[in-house]
Amino acid sequence: MFIKETSLVLFIFALIFISRDVKCQLPKTDLYVAEFKNLATIPQVSSVKFLNKFNLNGYNNQAKFFTYNDLYLSSGIDTHQITDIYHLQLKKNEIQRITNTEMISEFSPTLTPHEDFFSVVRIEADRKSQSLWMYPLDLSNTGYRVLSKLNNIGYHTWISKDSVALFLVGSPNTLVVADIKTNKIELITENAGRCIKIDQDGHLIFVHKVRQDLWLLKSYDVKEKSVFSICQMPANREDFDIMPNGTFIASDGAKIKIFNPLKDGEWIEVADFSNQNIMNIQRIQVLRDRVIFINNY
Repeated sequence: MFIKETSLVLFIFALIFISRDVKCQLPKTDLYVAEFKNLATIPQVSSVKFLNKFNLNGYNNQAKFFTYNDLYLSSGIDTHQITDIYHLQLKKNEIQRITNTEMISEFSPTLTPHEDFFSVVRIEADRKSQSLWMYPLDLSNTGYRVLSKLNNIGYHTWISKDSVALFLVGSPNTLVVADIKTNKIELITENAGRCIKIDQDGHLIFVHKVRQDLWLLKSYDVKEKSVFSICQMPANREDFDIMPNGTFIASDGAKIKIFNPLKDGEWIEVADFSNQNIMNIQRIQVLRDRVIFINNY
């Protein structure tokens, strides 16, 4: 069910999402926000704040900025196997549970180009089929499934109202672009990383795991159907984000690094959080001077 706490209105319906790697106990993960000065130019860390006091020993992951002060994330509070979507208001330091579904988990809350909707990936009742759903932000109805023929969706990012990039779980994992109206699927590459983003020019940015010791950050031109390499990722790292000026930000263990393709020859370290016992930064996202990330134990 969806919970809208301000009006105490409950919307009850069946939602399912437990990814194939969540059948076992989910890891303990902590969520942080780091404030920077001059993040895109000469970065300096101003502060780091621990965010999941509401769930100290559970799973907290896949946080997304919906606005500068509003984060949506997936958390498992009562169990390490079942997760719900939560809304964390940074300015007010308030947490609101958005979904509360018995034996059902939701992951990867993502704003869509459609007005007032967000999307999630979920697993259906058979606990195997991984599907993509859209729900209204005002929780006024139970939402609907898109791409009903795809049952192995792991991660997603929207390109336009009708087009979505998908990480499909398989052997090997693949990156595709899907049209939600026609159900047409276009293969981009095999052996893609889980993190997929859209840059300021509408290009699809992803990590291509060419071989075990070579993971390349690449750009796909959706219109021209062409791919080019940007740079090599830090070793065994696949999570990244993009700033408005085209600078990339990524994690490398306890460190955060940036790379500007126009002027940098390699990744540049801008923060090291090892003295705060933050040793394995993942799921990084940036908005203006804020960087959110999780520490995976």
